[in-house]
Amino acid sequence: MRWLTGHKNDVRAVAFTPTGQLVSGGSDRTVRVWDPASGECLRTIKAKAPVYAVAAAPDGATIAYAGRYASRAEANFVFLCDPAGTPVGRYELRTEGIVRRPVPGSSFFERIPGPVPRSIWALAFSADGRYLAAACRVLGGGNFPNGGGGWVWDMTRPGGARPLPGNDIYTTTFAPDGRALAVTRLKVVEFRDEPWKTAGVSCRTPTNYSPAVAFVPGHDLAVIASGRSLVFVNPVRREKAVQVKTDVRTVSAVASAPDGRTVLAGGRSGAVEVYDPAARARTTTYDFGIGGVHGLAFAPDGLTFAVAGDNGLVVCDGPG
Repeated sequence: MRWLTGHKNDVRAVAFTPTGQLVSGGSDRTVRVWDPASGECLRTIKAKAPVYAVAAAPDGATIAYAGRYASRAEANFVFLCDPAGTPVGRYELRTEGIVRRPVPGSSFFERIPGPVPRSIWALAFSADGRYLAAACRVLGGGNFPNGGGGWVWDMTRPGGARPLPGNDIYTTTFAPDGRALAVTRLKVVEFRDEPWKTAGVSCRTPTNYSPAVAFVPGHDLAVIASGRSLVFVNPVRREKAVQVKTDVRTVSAVASAPDGRTVLAGGRSGAVEVYDPAARARTTTYDFGIGGVHGLAFAPDGLTFAVAGDNGLVVCDGPG
């Protein structure tokens, strides 16, 4: 295990580039690119707000990052740069919606069009690099984040984002091959063959929102994080899903190894559990002292994985 030191606060997101470099984003308003073997921070990219999501394009030419909205802003942005940190563009995500405004001289509120703050919590490239998907969250009752909608950009064409069906989308994840997209919504995860197609398979979830989904390569299988459970589901055929209770208090991150033989799960308890997806069973548990886990990612060769959490960022040898 290697600690990668540099982030000043919690690390919220991690992703590997095709060449094996590690990209991380955190609440310290930075995106960092690392050599995971040496632990050296190769470059630091300053963001305008806390970073909640990072993604690397499959050709390795582009890194995308996004996060918290700017105060009173009418738009949020996905920023694009090359692996050297040079900006290459940005995508604007408008935040219009219906807001409640107090009526002067009364205790009533009126509903009017206006900016709705949407933080971007998920980014994902399609396997062919053509599409970039984003999912947002908005604060609901008791400051609990609700789904704020999903958008997809066609990177081969200029123009704005095209919204995904469903204004309650919470997170999005592309399959490692093709353009299949997992979309989590209120009490359900939808699996779509193409981003804007009607869901072919839907899976009901034990909690309102599922913060993470991972496709398992080489299998007709996906893993959903939902509350304290993992839900193993066939994303292409309607079959009975298998729910497995973890020892993690609120699972917030899942990742599958490139060979499909291992699945990782982590969350608020700080532990990282290792599962055999074929058996739907836990094989071991790690505690890296990372605090609550926000992100997990396997390197392209499957030999190492990264864990992002409250206390920083670590890189570990792959299990098994």
